[in-house]
Amino acid sequence: MTPRSKSEMPLPPETAGLPGDALAARRSFWRLVIAYRYLAIVCLALAPLVFPVFGERRVWLAAVVVVVGIPYNVVCDVVVRRSGRLPPITAYGDYAAILAVAAIAPALYTAAVMILLAILTQIVLGFGRRVGFSAIGVAVVGLVTLGFVHQPTGWVVSVVVYSITATIGATVLGEMAEGELGLRLRYRDLVSGVDAVVWEAPGSEGPPDYIDEKVVELLGYPCAAWRSAGHWESVIHPDDAAVIDDRRKAISAGGNDEAEYRITTAGGDIVWVHEVVKVMTNLTGEVTSRRGVIVDVSDRKRAEERVRQYADIVEHIGVALLLVQLEDPDDETSLRIIAANPEAGRLTNRSIPDVIGQLATDAFPRLVGSEIPERIARVIRTGEPAGLEDFTVEGGEHPVVLSLRAFPLPGQAAGVSLDDVTDRAMTARALRHQALHDPLTGLPNRTLLNDRLGTALRTAERTATPVALLVMDLDQFKEVNDALGHHHGDRLLVELSNRLTEVLREADTIVRLGGDEFAILLTTNASLSGAITVAQRITRALEEPVLVDGISLQTGASVGIAFFPEHATDAETLVQKADIAMYAAKRSAAGFAVYAPEHDRSSVWRLTLLGELRRAIHQDQFEVHYQPIIELASGEVVGVEALVRWNHPDHGLMLPVEFIELAEVSGMIQPLTQIVLEQAARDVVRWRKEGHDLSVAVNLSVRSLYSPELDEWIAVMLSATELPAQKLCLELTESEVMDDPLVAMQVLGQLQRRGINISVDDFGTGQSSLSYLQNLPINEVKIDRGFISEMEQGDVTLVRSIIDLAHNLGLRVVAEGVEQGDALGRLRGLGCDRAQGFFVSPPLPVDACDAWLATKGQGSWNRHLRLLGGGRSAG
Repeated sequence: MTPRSKSEMPLPPETAGLPGDALAARRSFWRLVIAYRYLAIVCLALAPLVFPVFGERRVWLAAVVVVVGIPYNVVCDVVVRRSGRLPPITAYGDYAAILAVAAIAPALYTAAVMILLAILTQIVLGFGRRVGFSAIGVAVVGLVTLGFVHQPTGWVVSVVVYSITATIGATVLGEMAEGELGLRLRYRDLVSGVDAVVWEAPGSEGPPDYIDEKVVELLGYPCAAWRSAGHWESVIHPDDAAVIDDRRKAISAGGNDEAEYRITTAGGDIVWVHEVVKVMTNLTGEVTSRRGVIVDVSDRKRAEERVRQYADIVEHIGVALLLVQLEDPDDETSLRIIAANPEAGRLTNRSIPDVIGQLATDAFPRLVGSEIPERIARVIRTGEPAGLEDFTVEGGEHPVVLSLRAFPLPGQAAGVSLDDVTDRAMTARALRHQALHDPLTGLPNRTLLNDRLGTALRTAERTATPVALLVMDLDQFKEVNDALGHHHGDRLLVELSNRLTEVLREADTIVRLGGDEFAILLTTNASLSGAITVAQRITRALEEPVLVDGISLQTGASVGIAFFPEHATDAETLVQKADIAMYAAKRSAAGFAVYAPEHDRSSVWRLTLLGELRRAIHQDQFEVHYQPIIELASGEVVGVEALVRWNHPDHGLMLPVEFIELAEVSGMIQPLTQIVLEQAARDVVRWRKEGHDLSVAVNLSVRSLYSPELDEWIAVMLSATELPAQKLCLELTESEVMDDPLVAMQVLGQLQRRGINISVDDFGTGQSSLSYLQNLPINEVKIDRGFISEMEQGDVTLVRSIIDLAHNLGLRVVAEGVEQGDALGRLRGLGCDRAQGFFVSPPLPVDACDAWLATKGQGSWNRHLRLLGGGRSAG
């Protein structure tokens, strides 16, 4: 076996776990003990020769001490060098030797007691309290025995004094020794738990007298090398010599120091270290000692070097880039800008030299409180790139909107690319505003009301506070439009909107629902008295006439009020209740009314029908009748209009005028519309299979138009019934389309793109303008029956104007309500495309319509067209 070196010799159990400096101190202690033992042997050998009390055997005793003591001590020295300490048995041997001397020379009894006390110090410090107390016991037994045998003077007092003094000394010294050992062990645990090298040195300069063994792992040199003079300076990188000189000067002046420099390891590698030195001084300011901590920062230095390389690339790249570094992994506000290129400076309106080195939140205060720093920090922590929210930068002539994207870099850093999306953001903002606001008045529209109302109701439900909704309709507005035209009507609406805005609070939301109908949402002071106060302010604001183009216009308002949760627990029902209250207000002298259940229906009849309506839908009490539509040029039957009827078990066949309003108020209009659409589609598909090339027109309510499921539901229905989309025509009245033209344009556009035809019913009775008509995705207009009636009485001017206008816009024209045969000729002469009415056929049940389609050539309308020179022959 290869012999082990001294440093490899096993340590005794008592020293296991001691830190390196504690072991060194132990070895130094025992080497000092051995030295004193040699001195003690010399003294013991001289004592018999000097003191006559040893009698004639003095020379013999001196010889025995030398012959026995020196070899014994040599053995002890070897043991200390090998194991680092003496075995506890030597303590008892030392006591036995002293007692033997006292037995030979009783006159030295008192001196022996004093020597025993002195040796006890070494025993306690070297072996601990337990061995010390055992040695005290041995000494007391020996001293008492010698006292009884030789009766030296004062031996009893000596024994008592020794016992007390030795016990106290052993206790105190033992506590001190164990306390020091505990401190050293705790110090060892503390140092071992820190990923750093700790050292300590005396004075203001010179090598350390202690350095942690981790230095071997870090730098490769043994601890002894570091404790030798000049070693530390010899391994420092030459380029960092100035750093060390500065550090030495700072320490000599009594100041603490912190520095980063390079050290060449035993293996020849270069390691970057960060060193912090704490200086201890005395009362005069003189440096008494130094303590330092060394941390390996090579990884950080390499990362910083890579970041600097990235910064060089960033400087010359064409894309706007910022490099940021997260100084504290747990604090996203510690993002510091470490590089930026000129393009980034241009976009952010910042001077690059000014922002480099700044915290990101200091360079861009708008980042404070935003999620951007936290998301960049997350990119650094997770290593996953991410897009960030748009960020607005102030400082130039105009704010700049930037789109940000962050990607991770080494060294707790990230790159942030900047893209100028100001134009896109402004366009999106404008489109968003346009989609949520009325184009005429600039007020929020129905879509924005639905959003704010939903938010308000959720908040109110959580906080148990009321919400008030006021629905307002202008009185006499239709008369203004009819008498002066839509231009004056629009001017009146704008002026009244401004007045309403002025009398309402900023917290209140005023909305134009469409036409002359407005809504006001109250979320603060939404009590009964608060809502009535607002209604009164509105009516008073409208009492003052409005001057439009020199004409004084007077209008009033009817305001309906409903409350959440008293009258409704959802947004749609709340709007319905406020709308019902508004109609009640029209009959009230006060000009406003708070919803009450009796307002729902003006009679027991209507109230009864409302209760039966839902049951009627579930029991299939509704049926579809069809009114044929003819092509005036050819006389062909080209389509039918589907009209719903309620086959009431008690009241017989009921027309839509008796129940459609109830269906809209109760929310049953959508399922009713679906029933009509599905039945009409199935019937037309059957007729088409029988050889009748027909399309079908179905009336669509405004509530169905605003349903988000409309487009998808119709697509599913067309697929299920196999009705071609181009054979379906959806009709809306002109006033319904103009309630919210932007929403109508969006929804109707989706339907038209599916191939579905869109028709504006009752055209000429609403408030549409030519500009809206041009932009709406429609295919045809239906002239209101009132204009057809006037034409039958001889006035064709208005009908001609409508037909010419529609044709100029590329729209098909259908005349409805044709009651007389002469009207067919006039309409065809004016270029009208299609017609329907009682002269052609009244609305028919499906069976009667089957028969009519089979014999349509025999109709008087067909004969009338043939007499005028058109139409198909019977056959």
